This record gives sequence, structure tokens and C-alpha cells, in this order.
Amino acid sequence: MVSGAVIAGGLILLLVARVNPETGAGLRTLAGDLVTPFWSVVRAPFDGAARVGAQVGNYFGAVSRTEALEAELDKANQRLRATRTQARELAVLKRLMAVREPSRRVIATVRIAAATSGSAVRSAMLAAGSRDGIGRDLPVIGADGLIGRTIEAGAASARVLLLTDAQSRVPVMIQRTGQAGLAAGRGQPTLLLIDRIGPDLPLLAGDRIVTSGDGGVFPPGVPVGVVVDARADAPVIRLAANPLGAGFVTVEQAWLPIPDDAPKGPVFDAPVPVEARSRGAPPPRLRPADPAAPLPPVPTRPPAKAAP
Repeated sequence: MVSGAVIAGGLILLLVARVNPETGAGLRTLAGDLVTPFWSVVRAPFDGAARVGAQVGNYFGAVSRTEALEAELDKANQRLRATRTQARELAVLKRLMAVREPSRRVIATVRIAAATSGSAVRSAMLAAGSRDGIGRDLPVIGADGLIGRTIEAGAASARVLLLTDAQSRVPVMIQRTGQAGLAAGRGQPTLLLIDRIGPDLPLLAGDRIVTSGDGGVFPPGVPVGVVVDARADAPVIRLAANPLGAGFVTVEQAWLPIPDDAPKGPVFDAPVPVEARSRGAPPPRLRPADPAAPLPPVPTRPPAKAAP
């Protein structure tokens, strides 16, 4: 009877709405005002039962989720303890072997004043320059990862070559496989991983790419990006840090700058990447294996024979 009455009332409202829309709208409003309190009372037990069922399901689900989280926590604690033990052992071995490691030194913390994204050059401007200690070929690092390196420095500003520039090449390493390579810019928001060397292991989407420390400019372990397309020829890397909106960045000293007080004497020229040279320092040279050994003779042209 209730269902029939509801259906009949709906048909009457539909007919009235077709004949007189204003009267139909008023009747619909009146019917809603009359039915709403009654419907709230009717559906209250059903809503309560649904809430009770959801709470019971959450309780039993929480137990299983808690057990899974506890197992993951135990594994993480085991890895953490093993890592701490290995770190202590490594520190002791380094002290015993008198290993000298360069330290990272922040020159300045500055704000990116502007960044360009043109097709030819992708660079950024820093609001600090040579009077703040900033020179050429210095790593620029943001809160999320590597931004690039300085290429020009004025008195109060400096220009940064971004990782996405087509001329940018950064020595990197894949954390999972230990492979080394170069992160090459291509004028797009992503990078390419080229010249891979190391274990013959396929890359996977999600592999983290960090700086390797080779070349002398960038310190090792700085996040560069994540592999998003693990193609065999040239995997695609999504940047870890975006210079647009990065805010403050740090300009650090080159990781392995060539010291200015290098030994002098009879030496040979050796090619060294420009990233490893400090500003204004002479190109580095290598000594022969035996400093006391005489230098090889310089070939000379034999004297010309006198004409008869």
C-alpha cells in the first residue's frame, strides 16, 4: 500500500508538472518537506547497522594491517642495525688506512632570481656573485636534488647551466645496480642516461639516479632523478629538483678542485676535465714515474747535407 501510494503520488506530481510547471515545483517542495523527516527516521537503523559493520570490518582489518606493519618495521630495524654496524666498521677502517676524503663546503645559500626554458639555452640566474665567493664550475644544489653548475659569475649575480640544457653532462650512478654513466640534457624537462658502464643489468622504472663524484665538480650521492622509461638505448630520467620554484639553493665548493700549490718541476701535460679545475688555477700536470729520470730527447731534424 505504501509503495502504491508513493507511485501514485509520483505519477500525479509528474502529470501536474507537465500541465503546470510552477504548481508542480511547489508540490515537489511540499512533498520533500513532508517526506524528509519520515525518511530520516526510517533510514536511521540502516545507517547505524552500516556504521557498525564498517567499524567491525575496520577492526579486523586493522589487526592484519598492524601485523604487516610490525613485520615491515622489524625488517627495517634489522637493516638499520646492519647499516649502522657497517658504517662504524667503515669509519674504523678509514682511520686505520688514513683515508683522506674531501669535505663538502657551502659557499653561499642564495635564491634563484630567474630561470629560462628556451629551446637553445636553459639557464638560471642567482642573486649572488663573485663578491659572495661564487665563481665558475661550482655545483648548485636544491632541497630536492641537483640543479646544475655555475658557468659565469659577475659581482652580484651568477649564471647556472641547468641539467636540462643540451650542453649539460653530469657523471651519475644508478643506486640499485652500481652502473655509472652520464645524465645528458636535451633541452626538455627530462634527461637521458648515456654511456652506461658497469654490470650488465637491465634498468627498471623507479631506479634512483645520483651523482657519482667523477669529474671533480659534483659531490657524490646528490639526487639527480628517477628513471621513468627504462629503454635499452637511452633511459629517460625525470628530474628530482625543478629549478622553477626551487626558491633557495646552495652553491658548494667543487668536490675535488685541483690545488693551487701543486708540485712544480719537469712534468707532462695531462688532459683533465674542465669541471675539475678551480677558477684561475693552471692546468694540472703529471710527473713521470721516476722524477730523477731524464726527460726523453726531443727529436730534431738531421742536418742537411752540403751541396757538392
